[in-house]
Amino acid sequence: MIPAIEEVGANVVGAFFSYGFGPAGVYVNQLEQGGSKKMKTFADIPFKETKIPKGIQSVLKFGDDYELSIVKSDFSYGGKDGYYEIAVFKGDGQVEMPGITEEGDTVKGWLSQNDVMGIVKKMHLVTGADPEVK
Repeated sequence: MIPAIEEVGANVVGAFFSYGFGPAGVYVNQLEQGGSKKMKTFADIPFKETKIPKGIQSVLKFGDDYELSIVKSDFSYGGKDGYYEIAVFKGDGQVEMPGITEEGDTVKGWLSQNDVMGIVKKMHLVTGADPEVK
């Protein structure tokens, strides 16, 4: 389980800063204020129904470079049990994102709604961009 940003605190900022994502000071204030102004709760994430596979999906853009796909279906990791799966995209491909996905993996499953919100906040922190619906 990925700890929510509030649980990790400023250590996350230092870790992301070390990956070259920008000045840490700018993001500490956003972190303390709860992250994105646009999506503060899970209910703020707009999902669309998918037919194949049957389920739901939301794709959020973070600036010009990153997208976060959030899915729940019978074929997603944990979907049959009500959990969500995420994948981070840069350009046309899935990528690892330190602090969000595990090393060597581009997908993370078995996520609760709180876990997903923690990831949305981390993506906001990493990119410095509010999530936008794709």
